Amino acid sequence: MNRPRQRTPRLTALLAVLLAAGCGAGPAPSTVPKPFAGLGIAHSSSPMPGIHCSGQPSTDQFDGLPAAGIDRVICLRPPGEEGTGWEEERAKALGLRFVRLPIQGAQDLTEANVRALDEALASSSDGTLLCCASSNRVGALMALRARQLQGKSPEEALAIGKACGLTKLEPQVKGLVHR
Repeated sequence: MNRPRQRTPRLTALLAVLLAAGCGAGPAPSTVPKPFAGLGIAHSSSPMPGIHCSGQPSTDQFDGLPAAGIDRVICLRPPGEEGTGWEEERAKALGLRFVRLPIQGAQDLTEANVRALDEALASSSDGTLLCCASSNRVGALMALRARQLQGKSPEEALAIGKACGLTKLEPQVKGLVHR
């Protein structure tokens, strides 16, 4: 009758090991480093080392990017979209590299645009800000990049997208990552 009691500690130890192993399986929490967080940009996150995602920075927030360790900005807003179009000049004045990849909405969630984003991210950078109006398009493209180019599962890709700001485009992105 002692056997069930002997198995209990072993079973408990096995469950503890399995739970501990499972804790590391999900995406890393999105913590925002203090200098970047201090800028107060809406919808900001730092989902992976050296990559910061956000909504549209104001001119004052943009001016603070170099001090926050950002040396490159990739903007997904078309230049004619309200509230944008000024960033190229400001980036040049601040010594920031600037890339504009115009993504208007779901119709622009194409493999060509995912590859263009991947190429823009491939060059060396200490800190990259990837932004759009609300970070929704950022999250959408990052989810598709994770699935199409990095071989992540649909679930992993969606988790990456959400960590990067994916919201309203989630239904369209779900359809694309499950293809």
